[in-house]
Amino acid sequence: MPRLTSFCNRLLSIVAFLFLVLSLPQLTAAGSAEAEQPNILFILADDLGLEGISAYGGDLVKTPNIDRLANEGMKFTHMFVNPYCTPTRSELLTGRYPYATNTLFPISDYERHKNDVLDTSEPSFARQLKKAGYKTAIAGKWQLSFLSKQDWVHDFGFDTYQFWQIMTADNERTTRYHNPYFRRDGEIVHEEIKDRYGPDVMVDFLTDFIRKSHKEGQPFMAYYTSLLPHFPWVPTPGSKESSMAGSLSSGINYGVPKYYPDMIRRLDHNVGRLLETLDQLGIAKETIVVFLTDNGTDQHLYGKFGDQTLYGGKATLTDRGSLVPLLIRWPRKIQAGSINDNLIEAADFLPTLCEIAGAPLPDQAIQGHSFANILTGEQSSYQPRRWVHVQMEQGRYLRTKKWIVTDESTYKKVQPYPEDAVKVDKTTVDEATRTELQMLEQTLNKLNKQNLNDGSSNSDNSEY
Repeated sequence: MPRLTSFCNRLLSIVAFLFLVLSLPQLTAAGSAEAEQPNILFILADDLGLEGISAYGGDLVKTPNIDRLANEGMKFTHMFVNPYCTPTRSELLTGRYPYATNTLFPISDYERHKNDVLDTSEPSFARQLKKAGYKTAIAGKWQLSFLSKQDWVHDFGFDTYQFWQIMTADNERTTRYHNPYFRRDGEIVHEEIKDRYGPDVMVDFLTDFIRKSHKEGQPFMAYYTSLLPHFPWVPTPGSKESSMAGSLSSGINYGVPKYYPDMIRRLDHNVGRLLETLDQLGIAKETIVVFLTDNGTDQHLYGKFGDQTLYGGKATLTDRGSLVPLLIRWPRKIQAGSINDNLIEAADFLPTLCEIAGAPLPDQAIQGHSFANILTGEQSSYQPRRWVHVQMEQGRYLRTKKWIVTDESTYKKVQPYPEDAVKVDKTTVDEATRTELQMLEQTLNKLNKQNLNDGSSNSDNSEY
């Protein structure tokens, strides 16, 4: 009997060993796949052109934390968005152009705009990332529906959110910076934060989310849709002058432009807080950090770019309205201090994030083109875009690096930033250029909602 017991024990040990050996490749593969899913921190600033970032040559203020992303990552020189916030935010989330989602202009009044919001049937990169195992959060500014009556954020794939609720249930406009009026996962957050600075509260929310997700061992996507530096231009906690005049009033209030530089500095400060959180957790190398802005600087403001003084281009179909900063840091993949001049547009983020995260693309047709190969060091296999699409309300154009073709059949020659493109007489261009621009015009004419609903899109690489 002792011999039989000893034999059985040895047999069990052998079986356990074989099971472990046979399971090891699967465990290794699963662990490897999980390790290849980077965390994602996506930062979207509000109303900030190239001239507001010192890494792009702006000298209004110094932005050391944002510049850090350029020094440690990749700086893009041809990133294009729409010159209004709602169309850009919609295109970023869905991978589809504004005309395809009926999000043509900023929504601001429920009665006027309640049918111009982003429908939950549209794609969402957050929804796709959840399917790949990501925890998802968003904080800051939404402006894709009216939260008091159309709280659909969770339906777009965000596990948790905290937003400035622009309008109360009675359609009264609220404040975002001082005496902030926020909404967190369906509940109003106001009394408990009325003495705090709104943007700082948003960053607290996201840092808590990042820490919790890391502790739970799940990859995360934290989307910081910053309130800064959009008007009203009012003091920040870092301002030398702290008069709150106009800071607490509701309604449309532009504030005082002299505080605008302070608001950029506070944005940079909060970017630094988010980066510091990644450093403290030891996950900076495993995290992709994206810094982008939703459109150019407000037209009420002006700044310096090199030796030129320029007014903001928000709400204009110009490069000052649509050519914006894009910085991406991914230490494990991207060479520090690199510069990329490929054409990139807002719609490209959905397929790019899906490819990087190993998430499926949505069932709906999209118009974005993944640039993941640029980030992973496989640029030789990347097929660059030939053009980007820009839209403001009903006006649209396609832009290459050298030319613009509008929906009014106008040809414009691109000028060095920040100069506006110059209209060109079609008869003065050479035959080869005229042929190229005519083909571009035909492509623009083919782009419409009906084509997208039929399942076709500009995903054919020959169109890029």
